[in-house]
Amino acid sequence: MKNAVQKGDKIPSGTTLKTSTGIRECLARLKTHPLYREADAWKKKAPAHMLRGSGMACALHGMGYGPFVPDTAIAKLELTKQGQFKIYFGVVDMGQGNGVTFLQMAGDLLNQNYENLDLVLPDTGLTLPCGSASASRTTYTFGNALIQAVETMKTRLTQRAADSLMVGDGDEFCFIPGQLRHLPTGREFPLVQLAALLSPEERITISRYRAPASKETVTRDTALQMHGIPHTVFSYTAHLAHVEIDTLTGGITVCNYAAVTDCGRLINPDLYQQQMQGGIAQGLGYALYENFITDKGRLLTANLSTYIIPGALDIPPMTLSSVDLQENTGPFGMKGVGEICIDPVLPAVANAVADACGGGRCRQWPLTCERMLEILTIPGPFPPGPDMNRSLI
Repeated sequence: MKNAVQKGDKIPSGTTLKTSTGIRECLARLKTHPLYREADAWKKKAPAHMLRGSGMACALHGMGYGPFVPDTAIAKLELTKQGQFKIYFGVVDMGQGNGVTFLQMAGDLLNQNYENLDLVLPDTGLTLPCGSASASRTTYTFGNALIQAVETMKTRLTQRAADSLMVGDGDEFCFIPGQLRHLPTGREFPLVQLAALLSPEERITISRYRAPASKETVTRDTALQMHGIPHTVFSYTAHLAHVEIDTLTGGITVCNYAAVTDCGRLINPDLYQQQMQGGIAQGLGYALYENFITDKGRLLTANLSTYIIPGALDIPPMTLSSVDLQENTGPFGMKGVGEICIDPVLPAVANAVADACGGGRCRQWPLTCERMLEILTIPGPFPPGPDMNRSLI
């Protein structure tokens, strides 16, 4: 907590934090978690031949490409002849769920049910450039572009409805599912009829958004700039892992896991949970299983019989929560959560292993059984504490 950054601090990359900065809130939440408060009692109950440890790690992750590569997205919205709203988005949904999130955004702003909304997935002949599905930027950047396109569409439709009904101005209307309602008179104008009055060009709005980047010049090295330095919007997280080590085999089991994240306001809590679960699972693979070996350009790990990935039984129970801060630059107050979930997993497991071993640390990952046995039997740069029994195996 003493070293946790806060808004206004300058981080090592040279960026002054000007957007929401929630790592302190994450740590405060994690401090009250039972896995943290009961860690000492849990460790003392370790079975025979077992060592138990608890470890924490924090992370921040920059969102977007940074200042050198423009982080832009172009949203296209169409009112079809059938009175539906069609969202064209050109950034790939690889399963992370950004497509359904865009439906939620448009549906909320236009007050439409899902049956009145449609998606056009990335297609070079239909959709517009939106950048890559990477850098924790997808929902943030395209979402902001979509909001602008929706607002333009709303203004156009309400003004045209006002002209058609010969009433006041567009602000006298509100959207209801499938219709516009004129509030002073209660008259309703079906969207399908309004669409028939518009030319194809009038039924389409297009909006471009470019994500913000820090204005501070921290380096003239273009090679570093290409890696996105400096960012200006960050997500934050604090993770806690409980591990159990079998001193006979060197096997490590992650018994429990907790994570608290600041990724702004949650738009879709279910997708947040799934994204966090998947990222933590991948992080555990990086920490404990996935030993990818090369030698002078040759792949020695040729197939999945030797490249081990975690399965369902290797994933511990997880408690995942969010501090749900508001990011004023983000659509509906959100920030990216695509990558922050994997960053602290290996450090948290490493700290838990070191805690179990009285300070013994691995310098090579993944921490396989063989490497774990070396930590237990061979003195290293961080030797175990005085109570560590070196003849455990």
